[in-house]
Amino acid sequence: MRYTTVFPALGLLIVAGSVSYAQSVHIKDYVASKLDDFTSTMKVTQHDDNAGRLINKDFGLMYKIKGDIALQYKDENKLRLDGTIGSSRATLIVNGTKQIVRIPGLGLNKTDDLGETPGKRKTLLDMGMISDGYLAYTLAEFRRMAPVEGRNCAVFKISYRNKDLDTSHRIVWIDPKTKVTLKREEYNQEGKLNATFFYKNPTEIVPGIWFPTSIEVQNNKGQKAGTTLYKNVKVNQNLNDSVFK
Repeated sequence: MRYTTVFPALGLLIVAGSVSYAQSVHIKDYVASKLDDFTSTMKVTQHDDNAGRLINKDFGLMYKIKGDIALQYKDENKLRLDGTIGSSRATLIVNGTKQIVRIPGLGLNKTDDLGETPGKRKTLLDMGMISDGYLAYTLAEFRRMAPVEGRNCAVFKISYRNKDLDTSHRIVWIDPKTKVTLKREEYNQEGKLNATFFYKNPTEIVPGIWFPTSIEVQNNKGQKAGTTLYKNVKVNQNLNDSVFK
């Protein structure tokens, strides 16, 4: 199977019916409610380390994994990547607030605590989707309807309920038909634009579940920092929690 255009890191959705539903101002109407987990083969096709550093000093970690990358995600906040760095096998796991990096060939087996800041969690929104679990600790404000690449999208501002932990926010443009976030702007704790993500070419994987097949990230200067492709997407595989340990 050939790759279709995509990215990193991690999104997926449901078809909306009537015109009135398509213009709903309620974020719950855009939840990818049929999606519990997914697996995919991911490939980094473009990475600019200098552009990425303007987003985050650790931005390039995932992009250092070369070739095909086995991606596994389980809702809520469980991610695993398996690939190669140089000649060594590499594994990156994020499980809630814990991040594990294993590179046996380099003698690396490191576990870090990401803390309670919700912005450091890995969620379906990284792949362009909204989950019920994500809404449990966030607030969404409807802003307007606005187009992205010719699709009329519902625009929401999403922030965290506990502002003592994290004052960052994001603006998302969600396609009502697929429930895929086509564009996402991330703003830091000071309210300044940090990065913009574009989720392109959504494909219906199974009836009612869509997945963006191209994800591109730009820094706050509009410089392209990374692009990722996905193939062999499989959803609701009943992944065991032991995969993320």
